Amino acid sequence: MSDLGALPVQAYLTACLLAGGIGLWLGRVAWRDRDEPGGLEVSLYLLCGGAVSVLYALRVAAPGEVAMTVALNLSTPLLGALPVLWMAFALAFTGHDNWRTENRIVALVTPAFVWVLLAWSSGTHGLARRSVTPVVDGPFTLLGYGLGPAGGVFVLFSYALCIAGALLVVDLYERTGNRYRLQTFVILLGTLFPFLAGGATVVDVGSYAHLSWLPTAFVIHGVFLYGTVFWLGTLDAAVVARDTAVEVIQDPVIVAGSDGQIRDLNPAAESILPPDAVGSELGEAFPRLETGVEHPITIGDRQFDIQEDPITDPRGTDRGHVFLLRDVTARERRQAELEQREAELERQNERLEEFAGVVSHDLRNPLAAASAAVELARQRADDPDGSLDRAANAHERMDDMIEGLLALATAGETVDELDRVSLDATVRRVWSRLETADATLAVEGDATVSADGDRLEQLVSNLFRNAVDHAGEDVAITVSVASDGDEVTLAVGDDGQGIPPEDRERVTERGVSLGGGTGLGLAIVGDIVEAHGWTLSVSASDAGGARFVIEGMEAAD
Repeated sequence: MSDLGALPVQAYLTACLLAGGIGLWLGRVAWRDRDEPGGLEVSLYLLCGGAVSVLYALRVAAPGEVAMTVALNLSTPLLGALPVLWMAFALAFTGHDNWRTENRIVALVTPAFVWVLLAWSSGTHGLARRSVTPVVDGPFTLLGYGLGPAGGVFVLFSYALCIAGALLVVDLYERTGNRYRLQTFVILLGTLFPFLAGGATVVDVGSYAHLSWLPTAFVIHGVFLYGTVFWLGTLDAAVVARDTAVEVIQDPVIVAGSDGQIRDLNPAAESILPPDAVGSELGEAFPRLETGVEHPITIGDRQFDIQEDPITDPRGTDRGHVFLLRDVTARERRQAELEQREAELERQNERLEEFAGVVSHDLRNPLAAASAAVELARQRADDPDGSLDRAANAHERMDDMIEGLLALATAGETVDELDRVSLDATVRRVWSRLETADATLAVEGDATVSADGDRLEQLVSNLFRNAVDHAGEDVAITVSVASDGDEVTLAVGDDGQGIPPEDRERVTERGVSLGGGTGLGLAIVGDIVEAHGWTLSVSASDAGGARFVIEGMEAAD
């Protein structure tokens, strides 16, 4: 038994017990928050380190060899677990969860497990420990032993894991840059303690050659890891998102951890958020971003759409969120301009409808009176110079123009409701209502389409009138209907003189007439076609006359 009255023994026992108490207490605290990336490993590391430190104090203060041996054997599996836990923490903390497969974890645990079994049975073979006997070292009485072959291999394995974990942390710094210099520095600094303490123990450095500094070093290392994970903040979200939120991206990118704190910003986001945004609560730095109520959001003179994506590890654990703010300022400006143009067009249409109403009400009544007066004059007197006939023709032309203006006012309005319309029935119904004199009609094919029935009848009526007016009263009109899947084509042709190729594109313009008409009939046809989303083309018919082809009509279900 060590001399418990000696000051060095008392100081060392105090240090071991204090370190053990801190390790066990912090390990219990970390266990409650073990869902943090690396939190489970830190908790187990602190619990193992604290228990090893307490057991080592018991070895120093034990009254006999048996008690020392029991304390040594109890601490053996804890010592074997510490390097494995450190490696597991390094993988979790640096974002390499995909490396933590079941086979690799088993490969890491197996050497430690074998070493523990060999250490417990060293009395029979000496492969892990040799010459396990009490040794007096000044005021200390310690259970000393030498390393066997398996013990030496496990020491090298432990140092290899220590170095590999440190290299992963260094790689993390290389990937994330100076923004996380503090976190990586704290982890590497803490790793030095067990590394140096182990080296000092193996090469017998110090006043008491057989005294081990590893137990307290493990606890100190665990405290550094705890501080990094639970005080400085983990790199859970930043590490996973760094590959996508590259520094050069032009749209702002904000990375928030699972605790709601901002972990990372790219330069575009730094320009729109406060300088101290990193580390602050997302709701405080950018409340509109967290609630996501307003889309798009306005920041200064720019507007942004928000795309939010969760960050999860391979186990499905929530690690945070990535917010991508897409600059839609130009899009919103174009949308506003489009809405303004639509409003102006709507106002113009309203004025056109008002004008058409005025024309219908204020002109038709006096026109009807004038027509009646001319007709009465023609009945009472002769008209040798044809003046009354010309007046009657002028009145008729004016009436046609008024009717055309009224039709034109509504022809281009958007079609809101569609009917199931038979083209054959529509064509024959329109033909029966017109005064066609000696003109003939032939209808080839039929299809049911989705259209505004009234405006479709007006379209067909205007095409028939155009043929009769320009091709003569004995014109032969052919209507053909062709279907191709869901698309239907309607063609109206005649055997008149046709339309010159250079005039075919402009005959549907307002005011253009090739035969002395009002120039509104075909313009109305064009507006009705456009309102439905169809297309109109003009060509020559097989008989040499004009042929109007309407394509893009949708077959009704």
